[in-house]
Amino acid sequence: MKLRAHAFAGLGVLAAVALRRNVPHLQPGALNWAENGNVAAALLQGRGFSDPFSGGTGATAWVPPLPVWIDAVVFSVAGIKTAAAARILLALAVAGLAGAHALLLSAGSLSGGTLRQNAGFRWAASIGFLALLLIPPGGPFEVQSEAWLDILLSALLLWAAVEHVRSPRPAATLGLAAVSVLGPLAHAGLALATACVLVALAWRDLRAFRRPSVPLIAAAAAVLAMGLWTVRNAEALGRLVPLKSNGWFEFHLANVASPNGLLRAETALRRLPFFNTLEFERYSTLGEARYVESFRAPSLAAVAAHPAHFAGNVGRRLVNALAFCQREDGSEITRAHFNPADLGRLVASGELLPLGGTDAACWLRIDDSPAAARGRLASLGLSAFPAVWRNWLDRREAYDAEYRSPRALACGFLIAGAPLLALLGAALGARGSPPAPAAWAALIAGAMVLPFVLVNHGVRHQMPLIAMQAVFFGACAQVWASRIRGVNP
Repeated sequence: MKLRAHAFAGLGVLAAVALRRNVPHLQPGALNWAENGNVAAALLQGRGFSDPFSGGTGATAWVPPLPVWIDAVVFSVAGIKTAAAARILLALAVAGLAGAHALLLSAGSLSGGTLRQNAGFRWAASIGFLALLLIPPGGPFEVQSEAWLDILLSALLLWAAVEHVRSPRPAATLGLAAVSVLGPLAHAGLALATACVLVALAWRDLRAFRRPSVPLIAAAAAVLAMGLWTVRNAEALGRLVPLKSNGWFEFHLANVASPNGLLRAETALRRLPFFNTLEFERYSTLGEARYVESFRAPSLAAVAAHPAHFAGNVGRRLVNALAFCQREDGSEITRAHFNPADLGRLVASGELLPLGGTDAACWLRIDDSPAAARGRLASLGLSAFPAVWRNWLDRREAYDAEYRSPRALACGFLIAGAPLLALLGAALGARGSPPAPAAWAALIAGAMVLPFVLVNHGVRHQMPLIAMQAVFFGACAQVWASRIRGVNP
C-alpha cells in the first residue's frame, strides 16, 4: 500500500471509531468541560485567561495555554460548551491523530533501509498506533482530552528530527520551529523532549562540521514562546510560571495525600477545588499562586521526613509507566437518580460525589469488597437501600469488566510494558543500535514521561506517548524481519 493510501486508511479507521464512541453522547450539558473549557469560556466572555473552576476566581495558569486557545477558537465558532463545539473538537482530535499517524509512516520512510524493510516498519508502527488508540476505552477520543494534541506534536518532533538528520531542508526547519513553539505551551513533557532533541541535533550538526543553525533557530522560537507566557504569568500571578502553576498541588496529591504515589479518584476529587467547596473557598481567597504555594512546605517536609517512601513512590510510578499502567482508580460513574435525602447521606459519607453541571455522580469506593460496601451503605439509614445497593452492584460489575477483566489487564500491559519490550527487542535484534526513528522516539518518550514519574503519573500521562510507542513496534518488526532475511538491519 502506498504511503498516502495507508495514511488515508488510518484516517478512516480513526473517524469510524471516534464517531461510534462519541456521537450518541455529544449533547448539551452532557459533558464536563473541566478546567480547559472553563478557561476558554472565560476568554470569550472577556475575563481573560482565568477561572479554571468557574466562580470568578481570577487569573490562572492551572492549565497550559495551547489546549485552552484551541477550545476558545472552537467556542467562538460553535458556541460556548455546546454540542456543536464538542463535535468540532472531536473532529480536530481525529484529524490530529490521523496527522500523527501519517507523520509516523513518513518517518519510517526516512529511516533508511530498503523499500521492503521500510514497509515492515510502517505496517507494524501503524498497527501498533491504532491498537494503542482503539483497544483501551476513552483516551484521546474523549472530547476534553488534549492527548491527541500531545500525540500529534510528539510525532511532528520525531519526523522533523529524522528529516533534519537525513537532509536538512526547509520542511524540517519549519517542523522543528513549529513544535518548539507549540510543544512547550501544550505539555510539560514536550517542553523537556523538545529541549533534548534540539540539544542532540545541535551536537550531531557540530560533529558533522555543520553549523547548528536549525536547532538554534528552533531553540530561539521555544525560548520566545515560553518567555512570553512566563512574562504573562509573572504579571497576572506575581510568580515566574514557565508553563503550569499547579505543580506543588499535584505533587502533594500524589506523594502526601496518596499512600503509594499512585493517585486515586477519591483522593483527587476530594481535594480538587472544582468539587470540594472548602478547597474552592481557600483557592478563591488566597488566589491561585498562594494557594498552590501552600502545598510546597508540607510536601517538602513529607519528603524530607520519609525519603525512602518518596523514592518508592517514584519507583512505583516508573513501573506504572514502563511495565503495567494501572488504569483503575476506584471510581465509577452512575446516572441513577437517588432521592434527595439518600443522596445527601451518600455524599456526606464519602461514598458518592455529584459531578457538577451534569446529571451524573461518581461512586468513589467502587473497588472495595461488596461485603464491606454493603455494610457501610446499610448503616446510613437509606430509605431506598435496595435500589441504591442494586446500583452499586451494577456499577461494580461494569467497573470489573472495564478494569479487571483479562482484556482490561491486557490493556494495562499494552500501553506500558509491550512497547518497552518492543524497543528492547529492536535493540537486541540490531545488536544495541535500533533503527534511527526508534532511538529518537525513545529520547522523546523518556523526556515526555520523566516529569510525571517524578511528580504524579497515571493513564492521562501515559496516553501522550502513543506515537513514540508505535515507533518501537515498527522498529522491532523491521529489525527482526531483516535478521530473518539475513540482511544487516
